Amino acid sequence: MIALAGCSSTGSDTAQVSAASSDSADPTAAGEPTATTQPAAPQTTAAPEEPATVEPAPTPEWVAATPADPRPFSEPELIPQELSVGVQSPLVRELQVRLRQARYLAIVDVTDMFGEQTRAAVVNFQRDNGLPTTGIVGQLTWDALLPKSHQPTDAELTNTDVGPWFTGPMHPGFIMEVQHRLTQVGIYQGPVNGEFDQPTKDAIAAFRTSIGLSAGEVMDERAWVNLRGRTRNPSYAELFTAPPASTETQDLDPRCLTGKVVCISKEQLKMSLVVDGQIQFTRPARFARPGYESPVGEFRVWYMNNETVSSIFGERTPMPYAIFYNGDVAIHFSDDFADNGYAGGSHGCSQLKDYQVAKWLYEQMQVGDRIVVY
Repeated sequence: MIALAGCSSTGSDTAQVSAASSDSADPTAAGEPTATTQPAAPQTTAAPEEPATVEPAPTPEWVAATPADPRPFSEPELIPQELSVGVQSPLVRELQVRLRQARYLAIVDVTDMFGEQTRAAVVNFQRDNGLPTTGIVGQLTWDALLPKSHQPTDAELTNTDVGPWFTGPMHPGFIMEVQHRLTQVGIYQGPVNGEFDQPTKDAIAAFRTSIGLSAGEVMDERAWVNLRGRTRNPSYAELFTAPPASTETQDLDPRCLTGKVVCISKEQLKMSLVVDGQIQFTRPARFARPGYESPVGEFRVWYMNNETVSSIFGERTPMPYAIFYNGDVAIHFSDDFADNGYAGGSHGCSQLKDYQVAKWLYEQMQVGDRIVVY
C-alpha cells in the first residue's frame, strides 16, 4: 500500500510517503506543490507482514455505538512513566492509540516502541495545545491528550479492531473489487455484482477472522491491505461490460481540443476526458476547500498509484486511483465527496465521487498525458 501524506477527502491534498504501520517513517510534511519542479516519485513501502494468527477478539461494543452515543473521553490521570524516543513500553502502545484517535498519528498498527514518527506526532500535539514542544510525553502532555481521546479497547491495543471502511460499502465499484478479490482467495462464491448483501458480509467476516482480526463485515484498511497482498486488482473490463455512461456537459477550454487530455473546470465544477476534441465522459469534480488552492494551468501526469493513502493530517484517508499531475496534487476518488458533496473539500486535488469512473479513468491514462485545469 502506498501511504502518502496528503490529498485526503476531508481536506488534505499535498502528498508525501510515510510508512503504513511502522514508527520509523519520515514525519516531515511535503512542501507546497509547484508546476515547474519535477518531484521524485513517492517511494513505495513494503507490504506489511501478515499478522500472526491469534484468537479473534470479539467486536468491541463501541463499534456499534451511534455518533449520538460516543465513548466518554478520558479523565486526566497520573502518567506511570515519562515517554520519549527509544522507550519501549505497553504505555507507548496506548499513547499511539490515543494520538491516532486525536488525529495526530496516521498509522494502522500500534507498537510498544516510541520512535521518530511518534515523536513528531507528540511535537505537533504539543504545539497545537500550547505546550513546550519537547517531543517528550510527561504529565502536562498526558493531561492534555486524555480529554481528547478515549480509553483504548483491547482490540485497538492488539491491532485487531474494526476500523472505518477503506471505501464505503455504498460504492458498487469498490464492493465488486472486494467480491472479486474474495473470490480469488476462495472465500466468496457469489456473483460479482456490487451488492453489499449477506453473502458478501459473511465472506468479509470470514476473511477477517482468517487473518486474525476481529469478526465483522467492515473491510477496513487493515483487512484491505491483507486482501490486496494476496490477490490481484481486477481490470475494469473484468467488472464492467461498458465504459461509464455520461449525461453531464462541460464547456471546454481551447487547450482541451487536441490529443488526449483530462479537462478540469473549477468554475463549472466538472471534469472530462477528451480525445481529439471528443468528450468521452464528464463528471462533477470537487476542489480545494477555503484556505487552500487547486492550481490551474497545463500539466503532465508524472505518477500514478491506485492504492494511495493520505496521512499528512494525522489520520489515514484513502485516495484510490490517484493520478498525480502537479507535484503532489492528483485526480482521485473521494469517499468524502460522495458522502458530503461540496460541504467538504481537498487541499488542492481534483476529486471524483464515482468509484467506477475513477477506476475507468485511471486505466485510460498514462504517465505523460496532459491535464488542463482552468
